[in-house]
Amino acid sequence: MTAIRAEPAPAGERPWLHTWTPTFVLFLAYLFAIVTGRLPVGTAVMVGAIASLFLQRATLRTPGFLGLFAAWTLWAALGYGVTSYPEVVGDSLTERAKVVLVTLVAVNALRRWTQIHYFILFVLVSYVLFPARSTLVNYVHGYTLFGRAIGPFIYGNPNDLAAHTILVLGPALALWTGAPRGSPIRWVALASAALLILVIVLTQSRGAFVALGIMALPTTVTLVRHRPRAIAGVAAVLGLVLYLAPASFWARMQGLRKATSVATIGEMDPEGSARQRFAVLQTATRIIRDHPVLGVGLGAYEVAQYRYNPSLGYLDTHNTYLNVLAETGLPGLVLFLALIINVLRGVQHARRRAARQSPAQAEALRWLQYALLGYLTAGVFGSFSRLAFLYVYLALLWCASRTTEGLGLPTTPVEPPRARPKGAPIGSTRGRSWLGSLTQSP
Repeated sequence: MTAIRAEPAPAGERPWLHTWTPTFVLFLAYLFAIVTGRLPVGTAVMVGAIASLFLQRATLRTPGFLGLFAAWTLWAALGYGVTSYPEVVGDSLTERAKVVLVTLVAVNALRRWTQIHYFILFVLVSYVLFPARSTLVNYVHGYTLFGRAIGPFIYGNPNDLAAHTILVLGPALALWTGAPRGSPIRWVALASAALLILVIVLTQSRGAFVALGIMALPTTVTLVRHRPRAIAGVAAVLGLVLYLAPASFWARMQGLRKATSVATIGEMDPEGSARQRFAVLQTATRIIRDHPVLGVGLGAYEVAQYRYNPSLGYLDTHNTYLNVLAETGLPGLVLFLALIINVLRGVQHARRRAARQSPAQAEALRWLQYALLGYLTAGVFGSFSRLAFLYVYLALLWCASRTTEGLGLPTTPVEPPRARPKGAPIGSTRGRSWLGSLTQSP
């Protein structure tokens, strides 16, 4: 990533006008529509957001990961010519092209840290007030799935609900660490994080629990090294949430011990989802072996699986990476992983450069990065490559890392250093339609 400074507002222009651009406002409206499902205006506002890109004065941004995303979509389009399911693949390609455009809008809407801050706060509040609140209300009134918490709209599957809650947990923790001490935002973020962790625990998702562990390990190490006093607060929140966890949560977590053997995997849960997932894995392996290059076609896995194993019905792979491999072949999986790695490398580079000059932004970026890693871990147990959520989050990470790196640079040119005397120390110098389809997995 090239060194880029944060973009200041033009001279004589009001700062708020430079922050609340038409693209940014329309993008927030789109996010509210797809996150909450309250307003059926997602397509309309996204069309307006795309149109606004041609009216903005700033240069259109097309980062490398977006190019890889487009390349992956084009590769999937090649599979349309050889698939046995052209109607399904054609519809999926249309949806994927829309998600590419959504990502293009995202990287151009979030240009400054003020916009990133407002974006994170807006999405967090929207998620807590609607999906998270509705999930807790459902749980209190006994509306669950085998005792597992479920939410409204696209959050009706506990595993998907838990994974998407993890993706919102990162921004909540980023706000908590980045806000000044005593700030109301800091307390709102901490309370939201506790609520989100509670939702994840109530879903009893084993994949999400593993993902939380992946997030917590490097976080705990960092807090012990740099902010030991914060350990008490984090431990108190986590302890309270686990104390409120129902007995069925602990019983379900104990089922993980049965996953070590093919002979006992069917005993992991009473509803038999683990046994079903193992049968799906076997079928997916056959499909991948028969279609290693172009796959069976984007969005066609469920139909292909039914043809291979009718007794299972129309089921998803329950695994993001197997799904990508089965539908777009090995080159498709390589492109998918490459676009994620491209963003993560930029994040690491920005965090290192801005660690001293912009520690608050670097710290927020770290939490955003950990949430993505948790989400990718949960992707081993669910299929999320079709949703716009993942790519909007990648756009958020890319924008935050680019802006953080800019804040970590000197604001004036620095003259080349003079020759250093020998031995002298060296000085030191971030559903469907525009949402995409979400398959329900048991």
